Amino acid sequence: MKRLLNYIIAITLVVAMGMVTGCQDLEVENLNQPDLALVLASPDDVKAATESAFLSLWYSMKLYTINMSATVAANHTSVSWGNFAWRDSSEEPRTPWNNDPSYGDSDMTETPWYQFYATISQVNDALFAINVEDMQIGIDGRDNDLVLATSYLIRGISFGQLGVAFDKAMLPYEDSDLAELEFQPWDEVIEAGIADLIQAAQIANAMAPHSWSASAVPGITMNNDYIARLANSYIARLLAHGSRTKAQNDNDIAWSAYGWNDVRTFADNGLTIDFAPIGDGLPWEGGTWWDLNIKYLRNPGWGRIDTRVINKMDPQHWVRYPTNELGLPLSVDDPGFNDPHGIPGEPGRAFSDDARLVTDFQYQPSNDFPADRGGWHYTHYRHGRYDFPASVSDEGYYMGESLGPLREFRVYDVLLLKAEAMARTGDVAGAAAILNDPANERKARGQLPDVDVNLEAVLSAIFYERMIELSHNGWMIHFGDMRRRDMLQQGTPLHYPVPGRELETLGLEIYTFGGYDNADGVNTSDGGDWIKPYYHF
Repeated sequence: MKRLLNYIIAITLVVAMGMVTGCQDLEVENLNQPDLALVLASPDDVKAATESAFLSLWYSMKLYTINMSATVAANHTSVSWGNFAWRDSSEEPRTPWNNDPSYGDSDMTETPWYQFYATISQVNDALFAINVEDMQIGIDGRDNDLVLATSYLIRGISFGQLGVAFDKAMLPYEDSDLAELEFQPWDEVIEAGIADLIQAAQIANAMAPHSWSASAVPGITMNNDYIARLANSYIARLLAHGSRTKAQNDNDIAWSAYGWNDVRTFADNGLTIDFAPIGDGLPWEGGTWWDLNIKYLRNPGWGRIDTRVINKMDPQHWVRYPTNELGLPLSVDDPGFNDPHGIPGEPGRAFSDDARLVTDFQYQPSNDFPADRGGWHYTHYRHGRYDFPASVSDEGYYMGESLGPLREFRVYDVLLLKAEAMARTGDVAGAAAILNDPANERKARGQLPDVDVNLEAVLSAIFYERMIELSHNGWMIHFGDMRRRDMLQQGTPLHYPVPGRELETLGLEIYTFGGYDNADGVNTSDGGDWIKPYYHF
């Protein structure tokens, strides 16, 4: 069903655009110039193809993707079902990622891999037309800068996200010979994305006011100022979430030429309006802008919020559900059950000073996950903030059903990145001021007391906010936040391998990462000390 839906969506998108060149197999001959001659025959074609690339980029992140598996592997969401590699990603002890092309959930890595490259190919055609063929778009080339800034923005995000998720990737540019491309390590892939994003911001900042049509990204005025701010925001996010280890993250982002002072600068020039396209319903309901990741990560009967998250809101709550020596969930009648608050008929009920426990999360009196798949999956809470009809919140955000703003990159996310950068570069008081600002979410929604001006307290509050307030906002952010603190369970992949299908096509050996006994701290996590006292093995 998943593969059929992905196929239908991909074909529909290509037909609707009438101009996507595609580049799913990177070993094919360079078809850029023939595509330009046959498909992008006019400046209007190039402009239209670039505008439609916003949606192509969106699908790269919002189809069924590795974010769904990684969010469970990161102990943010808990699911035992076999869909979307959830059960395989949440086994304890952790097992290697199955990179066999015949694996039933191989599309978790294949979909973003091929979709990002299709998007890159699409904007590369526009860059080729302008940078190589000297095409003039609009009267006297007045649209050239808008097309260039957008193309660099979209390619930069695509490169960056590939580097965040995978251990290596290829970097096709508008003038590349695709037959000569070689894999580059993840850090160089992210740096290439950052370079593109910097170029996008520079072009956008230097050009006269100009914008795309209202349909480019529904609900957002996608003008040159917004392009620049979105580019700066993504640079800050990529620098934070690129780190594979705590040492890299804490040592001034050791893998990058940039550091935390740079993150602060980029965040200072970041979003002032959420990057949240207006969703018009799920694809099988006729929608075009949607998010299938959050649909299932919080859909009733599917994903729930991990007990680790609830424990952060209520320290008396379990870090993980009570299990026996075999890892099976204890019955509520078992003497060892140890219910946190012992309320009759309400096992696992939590209480918190944070008002969002009530407004954002829905208590469930029972569990419907199969017991024999492991009690560590059990939890009595799900994320209900974005339900339609509303279950716990009256905010009017219904992104769980792809209605209304689809919150991919929020201004509060940018503020938290800025606060972290300030704290890590010595301005702890400035970081605390952001957290304690009554206009910001920690106070306005959480109603929490002020954070002390203390580095440890401030960093703890920042990651708490990222986990609670940004729950299910943004692609791979929960995985990235756990990875850069050495908090992924031992044996969890620190990044994912090039999809086996691509390796097979290229005639390369299929490899993978993950597995409790394979923990090397380079490709597979050797951290996760927080949960080890609760293991049953």
